[in-house]
Amino acid sequence: DEGGGGAGGGASVSSGPPAGGGQGAKELWTQLCIMPQGRLFASSSLVLDMKQEYNAAMGRLTIMFTNPGKDPIGNIRVMMPEVPFMRIQQVGEPPATLGPGQQAPHYVQVQCLRPFLHPAKYLVEYCDRPGGQPIQVPLMLPAVMTKFVTPVDMQVQAFRQYFESFAGPPRESVTVGQAKVSPAQWPNYITKGFNMGLVPGSDPSNTLAAGTLNTGTPDPAKPGQMMTVPLMVRIEYNEQGNMVRITVRTQHGEVTQALAQIIASYLAPPQGG
Repeated sequence: DEGGGGAGGGASVSSGPPAGGGQGAKELWTQLCIMPQGRLFASSSLVLDMKQEYNAAMGRLTIMFTNPGKDPIGNIRVMMPEVPFMRIQQVGEPPATLGPGQQAPHYVQVQCLRPFLHPAKYLVEYCDRPGGQPIQVPLMLPAVMTKFVTPVDMQVQAFRQYFESFAGPPRESVTVGQAKVSPAQWPNYITKGFNMGLVPGSDPSNTLAAGTLNTGTPDPAKPGQMMTVPLMVRIEYNEQGNMVRITVRTQHGEVTQALAQIIASYLAPPQGG
């Protein structure tokens, strides 16, 4: 699976670290999936930093190309293969060449069309010397499904009512694993990383969150409106064995599976996974 594992499935980047001396591409991407900005790639001849801004189903990505070396780099190309779940549009081209110390931005707009787990690819190619072999850097856009989620303010009684109505597969997924981060950090991940609203009264032993997945796909049942999917999450902590149970319920089975894998990859990777 060249597309890697999405933000779940181990969040793997293609096959090992990219060529060109890049370090920790998987870790950098994993962080960008829950942060608005940061480094996407770094080597001795090319550095990519990214800023992300999202509004409902739309995202604006700025990828800053920097040449940190003493020699120029050229033949810079970016390929973003089409995917069925996201509309991707380049706003201008990436820089074709960069002199020593130079930087230039590449602007990309994305629109979520439907639920997905495997991210879109961002394939960079460049030469670090005249006539040299192209260096290929297979990356992924950190525009994962949770970037297109907006928080919902909900009281606990309303949460329970909706939560019960989505019970049972395929709309429900339960993951059990060992806590990867302290439950005290969960609210930060939920609100800033996964863009969901924390339900008042939540505590580490029973954390509740609600959100809406936004898409740019017209809703056949509501003329003039886009399809949205309500999301509900309950995270329970048991100090004995440092165990976590993550229950995800949404209106759509595909959304449930993707959201469950993304959340579990950060908070409690499944046992044996």
